[in-house]
Formats: sequence, structure tokens, C-alpha cells
Amino acid sequence: MKKILCLLLASLTLLLAGCGISDQEVMDSIPTLVIQAKSDIKKLPTFGYDWTVTGRWGNGTSVIADTAHPLEAQEDLTTVTLSAGEEVSLHFSKLPDSVTVTYWSADETDRENSTQVETTFLDSSFHFTVPEFTGQMVILISGTWSSYDDVSGTVNYAFRTAA
Repeated sequence: MKKILCLLLASLTLLLAGCGISDQEVMDSIPTLVIQAKSDIKKLPTFGYDWTVTGRWGNGTSVIADTAHPLEAQEDLTTVTLSAGEEVSLHFSKLPDSVTVTYWSADETDRENSTQVETTFLDSSFHFTVPEFTGQMVILISGTWSSYDDVSGTVNYAFRTAA
């Protein structure tokens, strides 16, 4: 009886170990974002995230990537050509529950001196209108996923506008 119990416990341990979620599976599940405007279409890389994938047994694996503030990382950001008043569509590979769009002047040094842009949801994507602005902007898009059973978290995407 003792051997059978040990064998069952060992089998259960191996079974549960095989149900884990790898870091690569978590990374592959992070939603991608393509922004589309009349003058430009770009796939944006992630710019920091806090992302969790939950397995079928309720076990979860999380990854967190912290980044510098977008104002401090401007040289590394994707550049997108946008015009004031232009509508921008946000096409996520997995639809978020909410999206915020925040911008700063590229010349700004105060991180707190930001402006949030109103977003709308239409035709299965989020949209915002480029504000009237002189010079370059740094734009941060934050998506939040909370209503899915298998994934949750916040993912940021940042870019700067062309001069």
C-alpha cells in the first residue's frame, strides 16, 4: 500500500509539473499592436508590461518588464508620421478591455506634465484623434486585459511622432 501511495504521489507530481506554463508561452501570448493612420502603419514593440497567463488547472505564470520612462527612451522609440486631427486606429492581436493614450511634448522634461487623449471603440478597434501640437510628441498607449480567463495584465506601447 505504501508503494502504491508513493507511486501515485510521484505520478501526480510529474503530471502537475507537465502542466506548467513556460516563460516563452507567456511572452508569446502578450498582445501585439499595429497602429494605423492615413499617413502611416506601424507595428509597435511592447514598452513594459505586467502579464499573467493562467493554465487550465488555475496555475499562473507572470512576467514583468519595467522600462525607462518614454521621455527618457525617445531615441529608441519607433517613429510614426502623424498629422494633427488625424484619426489613429489601434489594432491589438487580442482586444483589451480598456485603453489609455497619453502624450508629452518630446522636449518635455517633467514626466508628470502629460495629457491624456480620449479614445473611442468602433469596428472592433480603439481609436484616437491626434491633438493639435507643434513639434514632436511622445505617445504612450496602455492596454489592460482583465476579462479573459487565460490572460490578464497591462501592456504598454510607446512611440514618437516624426518632426
